[in-house]
Amino acid sequence: MNPNRVVPEVQELHEMIKQRQNPIMSYDLADELEVRIEQLRFPEGWENSDGTRFGDVIFDLSRTYPRKQPKVYVSGDMRYEGDSPHVLYARSVAPAGFIKYCIHTLPDWDPAEHDLKTMFNVLEVSLENPRAKNPLMEA
Repeated sequence: MNPNRVVPEVQELHEMIKQRQNPIMSYDLADELEVRIEQLRFPEGWENSDGTRFGDVIFDLSRTYPRKQPKVYVSGDMRYEGDSPHVLYARSVAPAGFIKYCIHTLPDWDPAEHDLKTMFNVLEVSLENPRAKNPLMEA
């Protein structure tokens, strides 16, 4: 992974999200290899254990990023319309307090064209319709 590529991606992602809301963004490219988005406002229908729509997201980067698509985790207490849709993959290993958010591997993932903004856009589409069998195809 090349931090010289990832740091500008994080900054661009933060600027993009800031146009609509004000999350807290951080990253660790030395040990954890992750980008965190805290206090992200989830779409209607989502709710955490406090009764708000705010949750956290982790983009878990591999050492080979951007050749490999990041994994996505969301706050473990997030629910959609009161239950846990299939996109919340409880059987997967996740950081403490998080649950894996199942975004299918993008068949056309191209490191020359795709980045963290791509992943966030995919996540947003999926969060809008988490009960779809393939939210990306049904969007």
